[in-house]
Amino acid sequence: MRGPRARGGRELSPRTASSRPSVEYPQAPLSEELGIDLPAGTRWGICLSHDVDHLSLREHLVDAFLPRYVLALLRQNLTRGRFRLGRVLDSFWGLLLAACGRDRWDVVDDLLAAERRAGVSSTWFVAVRRGLGISYRGAARERLVGRLRDADQEIGLHGQSPTDASALAAEAEQLSREAGTPIVGLRMHYLRLTRSVFDGMERAGMRYDSTVMNRSRLEPDQIELPGPRLVRPGLLEIPLHVMDSTLFSVTGLGLDFDQARDYMRRLAARAADEGKLVTINLHPNTYSHQTPEMRAWYDALLADVTARSDVFVSDFRALLPRIAIA
Repeated sequence: MRGPRARGGRELSPRTASSRPSVEYPQAPLSEELGIDLPAGTRWGICLSHDVDHLSLREHLVDAFLPRYVLALLRQNLTRGRFRLGRVLDSFWGLLLAACGRDRWDVVDDLLAAERRAGVSSTWFVAVRRGLGISYRGAARERLVGRLRDADQEIGLHGQSPTDASALAAEAEQLSREAGTPIVGLRMHYLRLTRSVFDGMERAGMRYDSTVMNRSRLEPDQIELPGPRLVRPGLLEIPLHVMDSTLFSVTGLGLDFDQARDYMRRLAARAADEGKLVTINLHPNTYSHQTPEMRAWYDALLADVTARSDVFVSDFRALLPRIAIA
């Protein structure tokens, strides 16, 4: 596989085939890919979403996530050909600021404001159970849900129970009570998808999942952009295509800002030519000034897509009625 090219023509070598495997359907879908009724004048679509893994750095100052975060920080910035000591020192400064109450990862309002300026909405997948790096508690989650509800954003579940259908249904029901509206969408934390997940979704009356992700070919001219498929009666799978960590992490493509923006522009051109939908996930904490290339990339993505007249920019809530289910 030929990787994305850096400036000057140097090829990058993606390592995702081993470190970030694809997420497959746990059972055969009931349908082939379903069509999307795009608005008149548009040729392709982009669906925006956010997996809420972290609300703050401060919430991790006393848990097991912090050592893993530091190791990932060093690996990301002090590897061969990527020596960014200033970034490491700035990140440690961010930890100190968080301990003093000035948390750089508290960026929900910043991200909402950026999308409001662009005139777009996104779906926020919120967890109600702790674990695997998720540490925010009930009061913090309820404040988040209130902010999202006030901003008229779709709230979905970031699921934590891949092997217990009853527990997953209970997660959806709890989040629905807090949001004051039915929770119809899911993305599993760490993309852990099983048949049990679909069982839990059926019990909770949910309508769609967005966890399947094919990472076997990532070059923007080759990456597959599979469309929605029916997996059970009344239950859709809408695959995920692009994730911030896959683009920027050294365990993924390891791109910088210029490369990542070029990647999305090439992918957009192909999606427009083929009439495809591109589903995006940005973790809110990466919209921090502590990771400026990711923040700049998302700002540039919003600017690029909203400057075009041929693209339907949506969240999952607006997308669902346009999926043609026979």
